[in-house]
Amino acid sequence: MAQAEKKNSFIRGWILCICTFGVVCLLVASVAPTEGQATEQNFVKYRPSSTVRVVPKLVYARYNARKLFLDLYLPMPLGRNRPGAIVVRGGGWLVGDRKRFAHVASALAQRGVAAACIEYRTANEAAFPAAIQDVKAAVRWMRANAAQYGIDPSVVGTIGGSSGAYMALLAGLTQGVPEFEGNGGNAGTSSEIQGVVAMAVPADLLTLTAGNKLTVGEFLHATPEQDNEKWQWASPLNHIRSDGPPVLLLHGAVDDSVSPSQSIAFAQGYRDVGASAEVHILDDAPHAFWNYYPWFNDAMERAANFFLNLQKDRSSSLNLVNVIGHVE
Repeated sequence: MAQAEKKNSFIRGWILCICTFGVVCLLVASVAPTEGQATEQNFVKYRPSSTVRVVPKLVYARYNARKLFLDLYLPMPLGRNRPGAIVVRGGGWLVGDRKRFAHVASALAQRGVAAACIEYRTANEAAFPAAIQDVKAAVRWMRANAAQYGIDPSVVGTIGGSSGAYMALLAGLTQGVPEFEGNGGNAGTSSEIQGVVAMAVPADLLTLTAGNKLTVGEFLHATPEQDNEKWQWASPLNHIRSDGPPVLLLHGAVDDSVSPSQSIAFAQGYRDVGASAEVHILDDAPHAFWNYYPWFNDAMERAANFFLNLQKDRSSSLNLVNVIGHVE
């Protein structure tokens, strides 16, 4: 934590969140840059693209008078059956705006994936697992509105960075678990997630650094000492299931906030039960590598190909089933 503060001069002002008791939130979707590499000069900024149509401020969930919005990034030309992805920004569960990951959503759309960048209820507004319920509500919204926007309702995935990766992953692992479903809308539509891209994911909350545990404590409204069972229940590592969706884990090799061992351990456990997990450790990449060149392009290529291949694999499986059924 002291090391991150020393490097604070490199970090953009929006990236850090100071808790009410003065603790720096280390799970914000950023990290102090690697010396001489992740700097303002290679920071990724969102720029509108002529190949992407943006449909802003769509209501995807309602909780009484509270509305949650998303911005939808659609590949051009419109009218094709695209795989979809819910994009979840990081922010230590305390920064839930939908704008900061616009560069991620737009990059996916440029590569053929319809991407929805969502806001969500933060830890200060609603207790765990509210944020996970919001991700699932966004999945239901995308599936319910797929025909209108040219999205393939059979292939809806999630992608996030840091705490956003945590939400994207846990939402994917908890299909059918009532506590995580929520009542944000489109109750008659499935919230099943076909694939997850998790970038720098904190998969085992109890093995994080002391500073990060303070941030997680704000999210869970409890310390490990106060409610160890809740911390275990909230950890994606403890929701591994053999029928879970395929997962792509991307992690920076020099991540000094969330250790790459988090992604490696999750991938190993996931494979051990027969589920599909692919992990890539990006050379010299810091925690928030998705915010910096050259790692941004590599990560977006891998993420987009992951979602596109999910759709191809699903189409191939359906064709095979149809052929077998026809023969029989």
